[in-house]
Amino acid sequence: WQAERISEVVSGFGELWSTQILTALLRMRSNQKLVEKFGSDSISNIVKALTTTSHIHHNYVFLDARRVITIDEDAIKDGAVVWHISEEKFMEIFKEEEAKLGDARDSILCHFIITGYVAINTDGVAVTLKRDGSDYSAAIMGKILRANSISIWTDVDGVLSADPRRVPLANVLPEVSYDEAMELAYFGAKVIHPKTMQPALSCDPQIPIYIRNTFNMRSPGTRIFTNATTTKQNEKVVCGFSSVEGMALVNVEGTGMVGIRGVDKRIFGVLEYHDVNVALISQAISEHSVTFATSEDQAELAKSIIEEEFRRELKLGHVSSVDIRAPVSIIAAVGDGM
Repeated sequence: WQAERISEVVSGFGELWSTQILTALLRMRSNQKLVEKFGSDSISNIVKALTTTSHIHHNYVFLDARRVITIDEDAIKDGAVVWHISEEKFMEIFKEEEAKLGDARDSILCHFIITGYVAINTDGVAVTLKRDGSDYSAAIMGKILRANSISIWTDVDGVLSADPRRVPLANVLPEVSYDEAMELAYFGAKVIHPKTMQPALSCDPQIPIYIRNTFNMRSPGTRIFTNATTTKQNEKVVCGFSSVEGMALVNVEGTGMVGIRGVDKRIFGVLEYHDVNVALISQAISEHSVTFATSEDQAELAKSIIEEEFRRELKLGHVSSVDIRAPVSIIAAVGDGM
């Protein structure tokens, strides 16, 4: 436990340092413009000038997200944001910064430069937001601020219709729905993690997310929102294709399964108990067989625990076999209009 906590504290320093450096740079450039405009480096003279002119000054404030984003680690795996506490903390900080502006508050726009990835738990201990934590931080702050939009800057032009390594003619999708983006993300697209969309999706009104390219700012990117083209245009019912490799199919088959209640519950209950993740389920209408997909490295475990669970049925011949087919890939056609 202590080693994990120390690791989380240390891994957050990169975000803290880089954010402070960026804040200092932006603040220096903004102040230089003030000096050039008013010909003085005296704070009192500049504040006086701001109150008597229409000039808008941009003030940049460093904000450690650990002062705001509060996580309840006991809620779910990787923690859940305690929204009311996080919002109250931010409002207190906002009021403090606003009070510092004094009479010049109407002439100064305050910009918070906030760390990503780091947070604090309900016990006051520093934590991180784990995988894709920086993007998740942006979405969390977007909800707290009731932002008009959230932009995620990455190294691609947006959400693609397919993996360009396999489909050279894959194109950037101008817009996709939240549901489509989640499906694409689950089935292999690495542009955005599903948890990043949750804060924007749970807002009222919902906040659109834009996926933009840091290295190609001319590209408009992809807009992720409630409705997408596939729900409006019949000829565009599919927005894209995605895939997951390194999977295995496990098939449980037997005539004794037909019409017997509780078989599926036993299969997936024992898999859940042993932390075997199931990505896809297919069942014959006759209930003669159940097939599910799991990762290839969990397939043998899944087979052995199902055989143990149904050892009596296997002995009596009610369940004839538990077979594995691997390796396989899951290919998903994604589109709300389907």
